[in-house]
Amino acid sequence: MSRLAVLDSTIQKTHEWLKEITDGLGFPNERAAFAGLRAVLHALRDRLPRENAAELGAQLPMLIRGMYYEGWDPSKEPNRARHQQEFFDLVSAELKEHTELRDARRLTKIVFGVLAKHLSAGEKEKVLRTLPAEIRQLWVTEPPKVPVAAIMSKDVAWVGPDMSLQEAAQKMRALDIGCLPVGKDDRLIGMVTDRDIACRAVAEGEDPAKTPVSEAMSKGVIYCFDDQDIGEASHLMEKKQIHRLPVLNRQKRMVGIVSLGDLGLHVSHELTGEVVAAISQHPA
Repeated sequence: MSRLAVLDSTIQKTHEWLKEITDGLGFPNERAAFAGLRAVLHALRDRLPRENAAELGAQLPMLIRGMYYEGWDPSKEPNRARHQQEFFDLVSAELKEHTELRDARRLTKIVFGVLAKHLSAGEKEKVLRTLPAEIRQLWVTEPPKVPVAAIMSKDVAWVGPDMSLQEAAQKMRALDIGCLPVGKDDRLIGMVTDRDIACRAVAEGEDPAKTPVSEAMSKGVIYCFDDQDIGEASHLMEKKQIHRLPVLNRQKRMVGIVSLGDLGLHVSHELTGEVVAAISQHPA
């Protein structure tokens, strides 16, 4: 705490705004949230007439206001972006170093949602009146979060660590999938993929009929929890470049699995495309 109440107040408000943005993004990264907030505010500021841009700035917490005015040249005419993609391009131009913020549509809607919550009704109306219809549509409130449990497959096909690799491969073929979770006593202990079988066993001369799954499985398991938002699961799959994600409850018991196809039915087309592009670079 500082000795100036005004500083304490603006720091607290700034953290509140960033917390709302990280909640919307689905991952606790205030640095990314700050960069995203700045990019969207700059794109919005430069789209507004000078008077409206200044009125909006006056509504922002002091710290955010300073960032908002960073680099502003009031002598310039407002940009003429009328379509959403033009606005997204302006946002993305400031975020080249933040690959976690690739979905400019989602980020813009999240930040606009935070603005809508904190701006006065009169100021919000002034801003909306100056924006073209396509960009105004982005002020629609974000849809409720959907937990992974709502879309995951509960009928999980998994194998035990003592099963032979041949049996595991046969199960993958029957299910037309390339990986299986490895479980023991309902607890996830690893993942085995067709690549694991080929590269860790067959390529080393091991007999798949006699080699147990435990000899080839990956023990560093990537998973999500059933109460996490599907957006978080999407970002995790993109980051780790995986097609299927085991789902655990908070007692660390395996309760399901979520696939790229499951997510594709519920997340934005832009985000789905990014996840597909990321994992297509991975051979597994």
